Amino acid sequence: MKKRLIILTAILAIVLTLSVAGCSLVSGTDLIVNNGGGSSGTSASSSTIAKADYSSMTREELEATLTKYIDICDKQSALLEDYKQIVEEAVANSETKIGAYASTLVDSVMNLACVESQYNLGCQGTGFIISADGYVLTNNHVVAYETTVIDPNSIRNFGPFTQYGYKTVTGVYSSITAVFDSESSYYANGTVYNLEFVYRDPDYDLALLKIVEEVPAGDAWSAVPFYNGTTKRGDEVLVLGNADGFGLSATAGIVSATGKTFTDSPKLTFIQTDAAINGGNSGGPAVNIYGALIGVVNSKFVSTSIENMGFAIELSKVETFIADAIADATAKGAPITVSYTTKGAQAATAAQDAA
Repeated sequence: MKKRLIILTAILAIVLTLSVAGCSLVSGTDLIVNNGGGSSGTSASSSTIAKADYSSMTREELEATLTKYIDICDKQSALLEDYKQIVEEAVANSETKIGAYASTLVDSVMNLACVESQYNLGCQGTGFIISADGYVLTNNHVVAYETTVIDPNSIRNFGPFTQYGYKTVTGVYSSITAVFDSESSYYANGTVYNLEFVYRDPDYDLALLKIVEEVPAGDAWSAVPFYNGTTKRGDEVLVLGNADGFGLSATAGIVSATGKTFTDSPKLTFIQTDAAINGGNSGGPAVNIYGALIGVVNSKFVSTSIENMGFAIELSKVETFIADAIADATAKGAPITVSYTTKGAQAATAAQDAA
């Protein structure tokens, strides 16, 4: 009898401890779910516990009650984790406005201009800094050319008539320069920066350049970080670039789809977006709500039956290209990365405090 009394007392102590810790019976749990854990839920739980007469219960009844308490506590713990995740995402979204990166990244995005005097060619496009020592990423088609010219070896004269033959030539521009937006700390009254070729791969339509000049202020160039996470359909996206050669501008939209492939780009996969993309945007960054790179703007579909179908080379392919450049010993170091964990540290702390 004494042993049974000790067991019952121990079970009762556990039950009371759990109830004091904030776990409630099933009816109380329903109130917490419906009312967000407010005072009405707490009051109902306390009332239920106060009315329970544990001394009159058998051992089996007490054990069943204890099992019910443990189950409820487990459910509430899981519910708390769900609440924390919701709070984390809400705080991150409320504190991060994607449009703000149009200003904060002005020190990272460059308006490119290219010249090849031999064939009287020029280009306009976009590049962006990816490392503190001044490496710049852009599209290969921005800084390399393919054009048709007269072949002097095929000229034929027939009396008063001359027949000209043509040939296709390819190459890279002999001069590539860049300027920053006027709001950039690197602008300095329209300072023009020279870029040199480092590495390029037509199959990836990417090219790596490097700024020749030293950093005008500070000891490091301002780089666009790479996103260390998964990009999904529906994510917000900001496109920055030298649209139509008018200088840095920003457009925004969502990720319409991921993993798009095209037969003329067998090595590449693309992000599709409804953000406006225009000539001159090529080679610019597509960034997410953390201000981190998710793709390199590449192309768009143009047709009377198509609207807002732009494409950016997916970050995984960009990273493969950079790894190839490093393996080729033409590039050193690696881009910095950013993830929800690093960018959302403040949001996570706030969520824990709220919980």
